[in-house]
Amino acid sequence: MLILLISFFLLTGFNSANQIVISNIETTIIKAENILRYDIKFKNTGTTQIKSEFDYPGHQPYGLEVVIRPNERLATKMEMDDSSKYKKMISWGGGGTGFIDPGKEGSFYIEYKIKEGTDIKDIEKLAFDSTLIILDGVNIVKEFPLEKTNEN
Repeated sequence: MLILLISFFLLTGFNSANQIVISNIETTIIKAENILRYDIKFKNTGTTQIKSEFDYPGHQPYGLEVVIRPNERLATKMEMDDSSKYKKMISWGGGGTGFIDPGKEGSFYIEYKIKEGTDIKDIEKLAFDSTLIILDGVNIVKEFPLEKTNEN
């Protein structure tokens, strides 16, 4: 088990993943723009600040990023990025706090384009048919299956 934890740390370079929990997640359909928006709050349950640890030779740090990977049912209703080898919905924007202090919450949001002609009620039912991924640069920090979050 220790080797697995050390390998995870070396692979991601991120040592605060076990301190991150979802404290709230809400979805909104912006009908005028045909957009599905996720508003997420994470809580830092640890004693150290959660912040990007990604380093690279450039000057503009990436920081933490939140993305939603759709499962099959949601993917059929959303505009998808066909140019990527990854299953990605077309992003319409996003952002969030740059760090989360110990015992505090940080807020992030991400918006995705819904396919034209899709029944909005389908999106409301399927929004949690997905996985939330936290990235630090190009490294996956943590994944949260949202279908389990929605059951609570």
